[in-house]
Amino acid sequence: MCGTGMTSGHCRKGTGNMCKAKILGVLVVGVAVLAAVCHGGLGAGDRAGRTEVAFEMHRVGTLRSEACCVGDFNGDGKLDILAGSFWYENPTWEAHRFRSIEELVDPDGNKHVVDDTGKGYYDDFLNAAVDVDGDGLHDVVTCGWFSKRIDWYRNTGKVGGPWPLTVSEVNGNFETGDLVDIDGDGRAREILAHTQDTKWYEPGVRGGKADLVRHMVSEKKMNFGGGVGDINGDGRPDIVRPDAWFEAPRDIRRGLWKEHPLALGAAEEGKSDHTPQIVVYDVDGDGLNDLITSSAHKYGIWWYQQKRDGDAISWVRHEIDSSWSQAHSITLVDIDLDGDMDFVTGKRFYAHNGGDPGADEPLGVYWYELQRRGGRVRWVKHVISYDQGIGVGLNIPVADIDGDGDMDLVVTGKWGGPVWFENKLK
Repeated sequence: MCGTGMTSGHCRKGTGNMCKAKILGVLVVGVAVLAAVCHGGLGAGDRAGRTEVAFEMHRVGTLRSEACCVGDFNGDGKLDILAGSFWYENPTWEAHRFRSIEELVDPDGNKHVVDDTGKGYYDDFLNAAVDVDGDGLHDVVTCGWFSKRIDWYRNTGKVGGPWPLTVSEVNGNFETGDLVDIDGDGRAREILAHTQDTKWYEPGVRGGKADLVRHMVSEKKMNFGGGVGDINGDGRPDIVRPDAWFEAPRDIRRGLWKEHPLALGAAEEGKSDHTPQIVVYDVDGDGLNDLITSSAHKYGIWWYQQKRDGDAISWVRHEIDSSWSQAHSITLVDIDLDGDMDFVTGKRFYAHNGGDPGADEPLGVYWYELQRRGGRVRWVKHVISYDQGIGVGLNIPVADIDGDGDMDLVVTGKWGGPVWFENKLK
């Protein structure tokens, strides 16, 4: 399946070009492929006059981990990349080890690793760049499925050497988490946990020390997946899960979150299943926020159109694409800078060690362009990478890594990464 010659590990001595330069510059042109059409029966249509977006691929590392993030880890004003055991310094992409996920063990003392076929897991299911202790440096929040922990590593501000670890708490299997803005202050500093219950964390003080503070929304067990956005138009960010959405109270830290029924992520309409991120966005431009998500382990990407009957909210599902499986990461981003938000996604490699439908089908990374015409919506699929041994893991950070004014993206996974795709629009 992999066929890339990648091995588990990091950039070793003698392979400096792999870490320290923009190498393997494979230009992948974003051609519209098999336009996914919904809500109105529009055809593939004429794309004359529209600018195609190309991406240049840069391989940064080869560790078979599944979470990554972007942040300024050395305070030089440039966005670095962090994945697994290393952060990679922009612009040379020199690898700096700050921990060893290869040595992590669960409470029973078992070590979890990924073999050279991509089977297995490192117990590292989230990397989020957050200044937890308020010293102006990006620290890293992580979580584990096997350890059932959420932790953070304190950035020492020094290049080289380990970062001190703080175990915030043990509180259930963490599928992953998302860096989001739950308190509505315009800054994504909170962590929405993808656990069976619904909870979020923020930087704060516990026991007189800087730490992550938990806020419980609901103890009801649900499918994994989640997102944040204003569903009912009251100006407060709500929390969305595959099985329900929770209406934010005025006091999000002490108030009660009201549960509303929802059913996302299953092939059978009206049922729910595990999803990755759930994107909240006004897809059709009618002033009501809609939802975009997928089946994390099966086939299907959908958007759910919000409808109103007085104060009653209902949802109409529209299929975007069902031609490939394991779309285990979704990120909202304006790729083509046309003012409409698009989304990027891709196929996770061996999410269940080959047990998911379509597990051995080619890996890919895609962006779906939102087009609105005459009140109708369609999504056009563009290939960023296909059958090159590159997919996604548990998240897709988007940022202007090279500072040229357009949005780039970073992916990693058990195929061996990270890789950043440079948007060549500018």
